[in-house]
Amino acid sequence: MDARLNENNSTPGEHHDRSRFGDFSELLQTAWPLMLSTGLFSITMFIDRLFLYQFSDAAAAAAMSAGTLSWSVTCLPVGICGYTNTFVSQYLGIKRLDKAIQLVWQGILMALATVPVLVTLGIFSYRIFRASGHSHELAASESEFFFWLVPGACSTIISAALIGLFAGSGRTMVLLYSDAIATALNCVLDYGLIFGNLGMPRLGVTGAGVASSIALTVKLVLLLLFAFSYLRRGQFGNLSGVVPYPGSQLPQLKPLLTYDHSLMRRLFHYGWPAGVSVVAESWSFLIIMMIVGKLGEKPAAATTLALGVNVLAFIPLIGLGIAVGVLVGKYLVQNQLKTAKRMVQSALMIGMAYSAFFVILYGGFPDFAINVYAIGNDPVRFDAMRPDLKPLLYFIAAYCVFDAFQIIFSGALKGAGDTVYVLLGHVVAGFGTVGTAVLLHWLFGWDGLYYWWTVISLWVVVLAILFTYRYLQGGWQNKRVIEPNLIADSELAAAQEDA
Repeated sequence: MDARLNENNSTPGEHHDRSRFGDFSELLQTAWPLMLSTGLFSITMFIDRLFLYQFSDAAAAAAMSAGTLSWSVTCLPVGICGYTNTFVSQYLGIKRLDKAIQLVWQGILMALATVPVLVTLGIFSYRIFRASGHSHELAASESEFFFWLVPGACSTIISAALIGLFAGSGRTMVLLYSDAIATALNCVLDYGLIFGNLGMPRLGVTGAGVASSIALTVKLVLLLLFAFSYLRRGQFGNLSGVVPYPGSQLPQLKPLLTYDHSLMRRLFHYGWPAGVSVVAESWSFLIIMMIVGKLGEKPAAATTLALGVNVLAFIPLIGLGIAVGVLVGKYLVQNQLKTAKRMVQSALMIGMAYSAFFVILYGGFPDFAINVYAIGNDPVRFDAMRPDLKPLLYFIAAYCVFDAFQIIFSGALKGAGDTVYVLLGHVVAGFGTVGTAVLLHWLFGWDGLYYWWTVISLWVVVLAILFTYRYLQGGWQNKRVIEPNLIADSELAAAQEDA
C-alpha cells in the first residue's frame, strides 16, 4: 500500500485531469452547509452574549466563565463521539454502510454514558466557581447558568455522534436545516426568558441556559428524525444484499444497533486523542478566562464581547476543517493521495480569503464591528466598555489567519487518523504558552487584560506552526482508522471490476 500512496505513482480512480474548479466544487458542496451550520452556532453565541450584556455586566461575565467551563467538561466526549465522521467517511469510501451505522451507534452509547457525570458536575458547579476565587454573587450566577446548560450539553454529545453520520457521508444540508431551526428557537427563547418578554418569566442568565438546552434538545430530535428517514429511504447507500425500495432497510438495521466491543474500542482508540486535544485547548482557555474573571466585571465582559465577535471569524472555519477532514479520509482509503492533497490546498485558499475579510474588518474598521453590540444598549454604559473592547479586536485581526491554518491542517490530520499528533500539538501549544504565562504571572506578577490576550494570540500562532509542519512532513499519509482487511477487500474488489 505504501507504494500506491506515493503521489508520483498512478492509482486507480485518481483524478489526473481534474481542474481546480472541480476541487472547489466538491469541497464547497460538503463545506458550505457545515460552515453555515457552525456559523449559526456562532450567531447563537453572539445573540446569547449580546442579550446577556444588555441584561447586565454581571450576567455577561457569568455566561463567559460558566459557558467556558461547560464546554471544557463537554468537549472530551464530544471530541470522541464526534470522531464518528472520520470513520463514516472512510467506511463509506469503501462502501461499507453497515460498519458506518454500527460505529455511529457505538458513539451514541458512549454519549449516553456521560450523562450522569454531567448531572453531577451541574449539582456541584457552585463550589467549583467559588474555589476559583469568584465572588459569591458571580459564582451563584455562573452555577445557575452552568446547571441549566447540562441538558443541552447531554444533547450536544449525543448529537455529535449523529452529526458524524451526516458529515461523514457528505449529507451536510441536514446539519444546516437542524442548526437553523435550533438557532431561531434559541433566539426567540433568549428574548423571552432573559428579559421576561413574550409572556415568559424574566430569568436573566438562567433563562439563557434554559433557552440553549431546549434548542439543543430540539436539534437532537431533528437529527434523529432525519437519520431515521434517510436510513429508511437508503439515502446513505444500500446495505449489502438489500434491494432498495422504501422501508426495505429497516429490518436490516436492528442487528446493527447493538454494542460491539471491537468497534467501541476502535472508536475510543482513535477518538480519545481527538477528544483530549480539544480538552487541552479548552482547559488552557478556561484557565485564562478564570484569571480574567478575577480582573473585574468590565475586563471579563469586554473579553466576553470580543470573543462573541471572534466566533464569527472562527466558528465557520471549523465547518471547513470538518469538510476537508471528511474528504481527506474518503480519498485516502481510495488510494487517491493527490486528490486528498488538492482538497487541503483548496480549503486553504477558501480559509485564507475568509480570514482576510475579518483581518480588514477588525483591524481596519473595529468601531463598525463594535457598534453591533451597541444596539439597544445604554450609550454611556457601552462607551465605558469601548476602551477595553476595541484593542481586543486588533488581537483577533492579528491571529485569525493563523486560526485558518491550524483548523484546516488539523482537520486534514484528523481526517487521516493522525489524532495522536493533533493531541500532542494542542498539549505543547496550550500548556506551553498558557502554562508559561501562568508561571510568569505567579513569579513576576505579570497580569492584565492585554497580557492574557497576547497569550491567546501566541497560542494560536504556535498551533498553526505545529500543524503546518506535520502536514508538510507527511506522516499523516499512511494513516487509516478503519480495519486494514476491509481496505484490502475493497481494493481487491475494485481490481476485479477493472479486470
